Amino acid sequence: MALTPTAQPATTPRRSGSPGTGTRDTHPARCDRTRPQGTVPHWYAAPHWYAAPSATRPRDPRTAERLLRSTAPAPAAYPRLFHAARVLLHTGRPRRTAAWCAKLHPAVQAPAWTAAFRALGSEALLQLGDLTAAEHEAAAAQNATGSQHTPLCLWPTALRAKALMAQGRYEEAAAHLEQSSPEPTWQSLPWLRARGRLHLAAHRHQEALAAFGAIARLARRYDTGRLPHLPWRSDVAETLLRLGRVDQARALLVEELAAAPTIGPRYHGIALRLLAATEEPALRTRTLARAATELRRCEDRPELARVLADFAHTLDVIGESSAADAFLRKSTHLAADCDTVPPCGPIRHAAA
Repeated sequence: MALTPTAQPATTPRRSGSPGTGTRDTHPARCDRTRPQGTVPHWYAAPHWYAAPSATRPRDPRTAERLLRSTAPAPAAYPRLFHAARVLLHTGRPRRTAAWCAKLHPAVQAPAWTAAFRALGSEALLQLGDLTAAEHEAAAAQNATGSQHTPLCLWPTALRAKALMAQGRYEEAAAHLEQSSPEPTWQSLPWLRARGRLHLAAHRHQEALAAFGAIARLARRYDTGRLPHLPWRSDVAETLLRLGRVDQARALLVEELAAAPTIGPRYHGIALRLLAATEEPALRTRTLARAATELRRCEDRPELARVLADFAHTLDVIGESSAADAFLRKSTHLAADCDTVPPCGPIRHAAA
């Protein structure tokens, strides 16, 4: 299955400290100059998948929670409310995010913003491991966008595909993604990542590298400080691990972890889990313990099941079979409770 948006060869992206610093105004929030004078403002008519800039931008969860409690869902407040709910998710509070999105989406007065809050709720439910509800919310967000091609429409499509992939329903996920064939722009970032994850699940590693490489180029082009964190380094590193290119994978993961805590506990935990696969078995358990702490903190149950499976495999390698069995049971039960594909242990071991 060819990946339409990628035109460059599947090579490991150059590591970079920050996006480009050119003077051209390329940030998505500042490039919407197509709206005719006198029409409905863009913040009301066409929200995007990212947290739109606003005059008041809460950056910590307590401020975000206060804003959500004190702000009525009037049209002018939608961007602030959306950003505040995303802050809760980014800082490891998916349960609160899901609850606020469930409260807000019936109250907003524009279908596109209804879709935005339902999609964000779907993202939170994915993290909680409630895959059936996540798929339902993503489908509802798709329906709310209607037949209009808006900047938001690819996000719920990607979320629905991710929920299906987590359940092992790969053909259905592919069918949803194939309904769109977007150009590689900032609007297509969620779709590109879902497509890359699908390639990875199908062992199409070069195609996965191409998709994640396209995300890396876009992340450098736009102001990532104003977009949600894009874990392209971890995605590329996971692909490289599957290809046996451990040193390159480790370098990317070290760079990803250097940005902690700004990347949030979820992506911190995922990067630590992948980093453990590059280490000797004797060192791996300490890194996995740190990953488990971060993933428990952000209530990411599917990713925690993967960490527990890695723990089980590592303990078995170092000869602690009884402890390994206990961790494997915990991992299996947690995955079953989430109705997700059972984890199968580390991707690659440095010296297993």
